[in-house]
Amino acid sequence: MKLGFLSKIFEGALSIEKTYNQCDKALGALRTYNEKREKANVPYSASEKAELDNVVNIAIESATRIVEKEGDRNWPGVFREMHKNLANIYLELEEYDKVREYCEALQNYGEVGKLDAEEVIRTLNERENGETASH
Repeated sequence: MKLGFLSKIFEGALSIEKTYNQCDKALGALRTYNEKREKANVPYSASEKAELDNVVNIAIESATRIVEKEGDRNWPGVFREMHKNLANIYLELEEYDKVREYCEALQNYGEVGKLDAEEVIRTLNERENGETASH
């Protein structure tokens, strides 16, 4: 009986760690893509763009799946990080309404969540005003 419980905890931890890695990979790939597009206007091939889209979609789906467990699990730090990851991914995708939505959710996670939201919103405002934002 105990092994089943421990197994579920371990599987959950692996899923969370995997999702963190997927989000990091997606953010890195998006930032590289956006930098190349801005600086040199270097086009991606269809297969490169499809691979980028796949990496990003997997990260969004995995992070969203975790965020959807907010009422069922007591993982405030994990949920805060996933909201921040999603806000940053949508920032790179230039889907600013979704950025604001996830930043609003970040506000519910204490002082750290508020600071995270302020940081993302500051970058968003810089982009909307045409300023170059540092990563």
